[in-house]
Amino acid sequence: MEHVGESKNPLHENDPVTELYGRTKHGGIIFRIMDAGGPTDDREDYVDDAVAEINRSKSLCFKANMTDPTDPSYRQYLEQLFLRKLDDVTILTPFYCDMGIRVRLGSRVFINDNVHLIAGGGIEIQDGVLIAPRVCIATVNHDVNDRHRFFTYHKVVIRKNVWICTNATICPGVTIGENSIVAAGAVVTRDVPGNVMVGGNPAAIIRRIGQDRSSSGRKLQ
Repeated sequence: MEHVGESKNPLHENDPVTELYGRTKHGGIIFRIMDAGGPTDDREDYVDDAVAEINRSKSLCFKANMTDPTDPSYRQYLEQLFLRKLDDVTILTPFYCDMGIRVRLGSRVFINDNVHLIAGGGIEIQDGVLIAPRVCIATVNHDVNDRHRFFTYHKVVIRKNVWICTNATICPGVTIGENSIVAAGAVVTRDVPGNVMVGGNPAAIIRRIGQDRSSSGRKLQ
């Protein structure tokens, strides 16, 4: 099966994490396919690299989640997960991430408990983002016609100073603009512009932040 060409802007371009791709069993081919949106075929040998990363990530999350949350040593497992120091990031456990090397975290990020990151397609969380309990950020889709074999991937970008409230779901391919707020329980299926509050399923603009409410209920484009 032919795959989409390699992305010109992979998630970790010029980042030390990228070097790890080349040291995997199959040279990180699957991560380049993910950067390009897929599809991947679970019958191919290159899937072994993704399985290895999933197992590594889930094991580290398990260790962090089984450590007393008042014991700061739990952070060492999350630092191994993301391959970076977390002095400028707060993550409360329990926490779940299936591919730590596919996540980029900015500074002053706060992630509350029971957050799930399904990260194959890449997740970028920029500076100052707040994520409330039980938020799910997903970047992977099953193929509609052959959902047990093929998968597609779309990066999620959460821009600076975004606040994502409890039980929200961010779907694959979404970008949330700077300073915006995602209301509790929202299901975000399309890009969100900056400086707005969105809510509902599917999410729509409730109002603009710092302005009047004349744009309430406007659909996302």
